[in-house]
Order: sequence, then C-alpha cells, then structure tokens
Amino acid sequence: MWNVVVWNDEVNLAAHVAYVFRRLLGMPREDATSLMLDIHRTGSATVACGAREHVELTCFRLRTHGLDATLELA
Repeated sequence: MWNVVVWNDEVNLAAHVAYVFRRLLGMPREDATSLMLDIHRTGSATVACGAREHVELTCFRLRTHGLDATLELA
C-alpha cells in the first residue's frame, strides 16, 4: 500500500487546494476544506492510499494542478 501526501506550500491559495480536492478526489466541500486546513496547520496530510499504480496517477494529477504531492510507502 502507498500513500499520497500533500504538503503545505506558500504558492497555492486555500480555495484552490480545496477546489482540487473536490474536483480530482471527488470530496464534498466540507471534507475538502477540512483537509486543506489540516495541511495548512500541520504541514502535510495523506489524501489517498492504495495500490502503487492508482496512487501514482493521483499524485501526478495533483501535481499537474500545482499541488506539492509525494508518494510514501504505507
């Protein structure tokens, strides 16, 4: 199992991060906002987990929308 971790950055606006979570990950607005705030407060958060092939695509898609995302072995 692998995790996709999104890191806090000084580039993206909070609204953009929440929007990307809603659009790419299919999260409800409240969950996306809560996760964005968690990343802002703690510096990072796991946003997806699963088989490597699946999370590689998720990580790539988050990066193409400007987020700082990495893969970590669970």
